[in-house]
This record gives sequence, structure tokens and C-alpha cells, in this order.
Amino acid sequence: MTGLMANAVMLLAAGGGSGHSDGGNPLTQPDPGLMIWTLILFLMTLIVLWKFGWGMMISKLDARDSAMRGAIDEAKIEREAAEKLLAEQRQLLADARREASEMVSQAQVEAGREKTRIVQEAREEYERIVERGRRQIEQETRAALSQIRTRVAELSVDVAGKVIGRTLDEQVHRDLAEKFVADIDRV
Repeated sequence: MTGLMANAVMLLAAGGGSGHSDGGNPLTQPDPGLMIWTLILFLMTLIVLWKFGWGMMISKLDARDSAMRGAIDEAKIEREAAEKLLAEQRQLLADARREASEMVSQAQVEAGREKTRIVQEAREEYERIVERGRRQIEQETRAALSQIRTRVAELSVDVAGKVIGRTLDEQVHRDLAEKFVADIDRV
């Protein structure tokens, strides 16, 4: 389209296609009648546009401006809401991290308490087992000593009978053995 207009301008400038006898371009020649009609048409167009077109164009431009301002205001509001939401999310994340840290600390403290409790229970169980072993050893020691005393008493009676040369009756034998064992315990 631009090329077509350029060709027309060049053709007119060259003077081709004109019906004037002076050989000049009619667009470059001042014609007062054409100028008056051009001015009248321009003023009429300006009045019509002023009366009907400008108001509509201005209202459309104002509506567009209002829509743009509304969109900008809405974007600002949405941005503020997004920033507020982001701040809330950051706060919630910080709270969650703090709470998780507290939970870990509490779990570590409770784990320490549980460890101490388990170690204490193990020590108490160890002490019970050791005490039970001591009692059992003492009981077995007493039983062994009792058996030894009985055996020593029997041997003593046998030796005494051989030394004396006679056999003692059962009751005398037992009394002598118990006396002998009692003397040994005192020593």
C-alpha cells in the first residue's frame, strides 16, 4: 500500500496524467475555491467529531483508563494480599521449625531420662541378682558347714571311740559331737 502511494506521488510530481496546459502539478497550484471547500469540510468534520466522536472517544479512553487503574489497584491489592500471605506462611514455617526444634529437644531430654531410668533399673536388677547370689552362697555355705560339722562330729566320735576303746551310745555320741562343734565355732 505504501508503494502504491509512493508511485502516485511520483507520477503527480512528474506531471503525468494532468490535463492542465501550463504543465504544473494541480496539487502544488493554489486554488482559492478548493481551499475554501477544504476548510469548510475540515471545520464540519471537526464539529461532527467534536459533537459526536470526541465524547465517545474520550469516554472510551476514560473507561480504558479507569479499567487500567482498576486493574493496577486490583494488582496492588492482590500483591499486598500475596505479601501478607507470604509473611503468614513464613511465620507459620518459623513457628513449625521452632516447634520441631522444641520437640527434638524434649525428645532428647526424655531419651536422657529414659536412658537414666533403664540404667538405674539395670543396676537395681544387677544388685538384686548379686544379693540373691550372696544369699544363695551364704545358704549353701551354711548347709556345707552344717554337713561338715555333722561329718566332723561323726569322725570325732569315731576317733574318740577308738582312743577310748569303747563305743558310745547314740545319745552320748551326739552330745559330744555337738559340744565339739560348738567349741570349734568359738575358735
